[in-house]
Amino acid sequence: MSDLLKYRLPEGKVVEKLGAFVPVQLNDLTKGFVVANADKSMVFAFEEGERAIEKTSFTKPNCYAKEEYLEKADTFIAAIQSKGLSKAIFSRVKSHTSDKSGEQLFNALIDAYPAAFVYLISSEHFGTWIGATPEKLIRTTDEQAETVSLAGTMKANDSQSWGEKERFEQQFVSDFIEEQLREIGIKNLTINGPHDRVAGPVKHLETQFQFDLNQISPIQIADKLHPTPAVSGLPQKEALNLIASIETHDRSLYTGFIGVVGEETDLFVNLRCAQIIGNEYFLYLGGGFTKDSIAEKEWEETENKSRTLLNILENS
Repeated sequence: MSDLLKYRLPEGKVVEKLGAFVPVQLNDLTKGFVVANADKSMVFAFEEGERAIEKTSFTKPNCYAKEEYLEKADTFIAAIQSKGLSKAIFSRVKSHTSDKSGEQLFNALIDAYPAAFVYLISSEHFGTWIGATPEKLIRTTDEQAETVSLAGTMKANDSQSWGEKERFEQQFVSDFIEEQLREIGIKNLTINGPHDRVAGPVKHLETQFQFDLNQISPIQIADKLHPTPAVSGLPQKEALNLIASIETHDRSLYTGFIGVVGEETDLFVNLRCAQIIGNEYFLYLGGGFTKDSIAEKEWEETENKSRTLLNILENS
């Protein structure tokens, strides 16, 4: 039995391959499908071909009840205030039992979210994961490239204006991306936004960045940009230390990156995703916290984000 790889690029066709995910060094990637975990300590490339794969069992991640989440969120907010952080991302895991298979959910997701990167992967290295992520890390065509900053969340049908917290949160991410691109030698940078970006049941504030590659490899740019403040925080090192001290689950592939490298590169931040263990879907959900965050509202934001997969699991 081989590892499983199924994916569909935004507005593209479904690709399905058999083979195996093998550990690689990030700088050695030149072509093919790749997935990296949250801190890039594990990077896997997909090699086609039949091969024997050892079946491995995986431990279920810790899921917070609402009361526990709110307590930890209040601690998280207090730490942001005391440490003077601009922003940090606190995440949780939500469990949902379903008789739908990963294949059934994948097929429903590609119909429901044509503008998302949808995938289903399985390997002895990381288990079985599925997702429909809206966040582009880098896309290249010839010598042209683009990326986005995506932050702030509200329900897609909400007509109220974006609040100060969401606008500041989005600006933090945009400023970071611009700074990183200029540091690496990117020129001819065009910035558009922010504007609304609908992603299934929610919408975000999005700013688009378009630029010339200038002989810089897409992987080098991806490595420079990831993790963005949209999945870590600012200052980055302090935010990551805070996350590690409060979260009790391993993010694994959540907030890592995933996609295709080659003549045309399409890499995405792995959001709106779940790990499948038996008949349980473990949804990974995060929110951007600032000093002005309110724990209850952050809980509601993660609940809204869970609907990307749950709406399909419950209704398709």
